[in-house]
Amino acid sequence: MTADSLPSQTAATFEVESTPAADAYSIAELISDAQRHAQASHGKQSPRFDLEAVYRAFGRQVLDERARPSVEAARERASMLAEAAGTASETIALTLAADLVVALAVERVWRVRDADRLVSNLGCLFESAPGAVRLHLLKDALQAPQLTELPPLVALEVQLMILISFSAALEASVWVKDATGRLACVLAHGETATTRRFRAVALRTLDTQMPESGRRMIVGAAVRRWQIPWGALVVRLSNGEDVAAALEETTQAICAIVERDFLLQRSAARERSLVSASERRLSRLGFDLHDGALQHIAALATTFRRFRAHMPATLAPDFEDVENRVRELDRVLRELAHSLEPASLLRRPLERVIEAEVAGLRERTGIDVDARVAGDFGVMTQSQKIAVIRIVQEAFTNIREHSNATTVKVAVTGSRSCVELHIEDDGDGFEVTRTLQDAARRGRLGLVGSSERVRLLGGSFDVRSRQGGPTTVSLSLPRWQPLSVEQPFEDSTLSALVAE
Repeated sequence: MTADSLPSQTAATFEVESTPAADAYSIAELISDAQRHAQASHGKQSPRFDLEAVYRAFGRQVLDERARPSVEAARERASMLAEAAGTASETIALTLAADLVVALAVERVWRVRDADRLVSNLGCLFESAPGAVRLHLLKDALQAPQLTELPPLVALEVQLMILISFSAALEASVWVKDATGRLACVLAHGETATTRRFRAVALRTLDTQMPESGRRMIVGAAVRRWQIPWGALVVRLSNGEDVAAALEETTQAICAIVERDFLLQRSAARERSLVSASERRLSRLGFDLHDGALQHIAALATTFRRFRAHMPATLAPDFEDVENRVRELDRVLRELAHSLEPASLLRRPLERVIEAEVAGLRERTGIDVDARVAGDFGVMTQSQKIAVIRIVQEAFTNIREHSNATTVKVAVTGSRSCVELHIEDDGDGFEVTRTLQDAARRGRLGLVGSSERVRLLGGSFDVRSRQGGPTTVSLSLPRWQPLSVEQPFEDSTLSALVAE
C-alpha cells in the first residue's frame, strides 16, 4: 500500500503524505457505471432481492485488488445470510451494500457526491426513498464487523468518513479529556474540525452531557462507555439540519471501538510487564556474554598470539586454524550479545533488523535465503516489533542448528489490519507435538515461548512440519493504534535495564 491509497488522516498517522491525485482517483470512479448497471438490472428480475445488482451498483473499480479480500468477504457473508433466510431480502442486500461501503472506505476516500450517487442508484434498485437508504447504509456501515479487525484509530477514522459521506455533517472530530483534565482531539476529519469553536462545543458537551438545543451549525454528542462520558463527537453541519439520529448511531458505534481499545490497552499493559521481564533477562544475558565469555575469548586470543612466535613451523597451519575458530567464536558471540539488547533492536526499522538476521543466516550457513519484506511497519508497538524479531531469531537458530536445510523462504507483510510473518525451510523436518513437549521438559522454551509471546499480543502462531520437511513457522499480529498515546516501551524498560 502506498500513500496514494490512504485516507488523509491515516496517511498522517503512518507518517506519509496523501496526494491530490489520489483524492481525485477515489470512490467517484468506483461507481461510474452504477446507473447503467442499475437500469440494466431493473425490469429483468426483482432488483429488491438481487445481490448482484447491489454489487454492480458500485461499479467496475470495486474489483480493486487492494479491496478484493474485504469485498469477497462481504459477498460471502451476504450469500450465507441469503441461504439461511431462504431468499435474498432487501435487508440482506442493504447489509451487503454497507459492507462494501466499509471495504472501499478502508482503502479509498469516500466523498459526499460519491455517496449521493450510490444512494440514488440503490434507491432505484430497492424502490426506496433516498433518505431511508442513506440511513440504513449509515447505520449498518458504522457497525460493520470489518471495523473490529482494524486498529481502533483507523476504525474511528473510517467511521468519521462514513458519517460525513452519508449524513449532513461536513466535518467531524472526536475529543477526550486526558488525565490532567485537559481537552485533546483524538481524531479530526476536516480543515476546521480542531478550531476553538469545535473545542468549545466539545468541552460543553463533556461538561453538561446534554445534547445541543436549537438549530446550530456546530453540534456535539457525548460518546459514553458504561453510561459514563468517554469523549465528545463534534460535527459541523451544512444548514443546521437535524442530525440527531445520525449522531446517535455514530456515538453508539464509536462506543464499540472504544471498548475494544480499552480491552487492548489492558492486554497490552499485562503483556508489557511480561515482555519487560523477558527482555531484562535477555539483556542481562547479553551483558554477561560481553563481560564474561567475550572477555575470556579476548584473553585467549592474546595468549595464542603470544605463543605463536614460539610454535614450530610444522604446527603453524593447525595453530592458524585454531586462531581462526577463536576469532569466529568471538564474532558470533558479539553479534549474539548485540542482538539481545532491546535498545539496538528498537532503534532500527524492522526491515533493517530482518535484513541483518537474513544476512547473518546466509553468512554462517551458506543457506539460500529468499526474503521479502513489504508493507508499512511504522505503527507497530514496541512489543509487537520485539515479538516478530525474537521469533525470526528463534526460527533461524533452529534452522541453523537442526534442519540441514538448503533453502529458506521468509515473507514479512504489514497491512492496515495485521502484520504477518511466514518462514519455510526445506530441511529434515520433525514431529511438532513430540518435539515441543520434549523441548519443554528440558527447559528449552524457544518455540513455546514464541507462541506465548504472540498469544499475549492477541495474535496467532503456528508451527507445521513433518519428517522429511518442509517446516513452516507463521504468525499474525493484529495491528493496534490506541486512541490515546501509548507509553513508550523503551523509556521505562531500557532505563531499568541500564540501572541493573
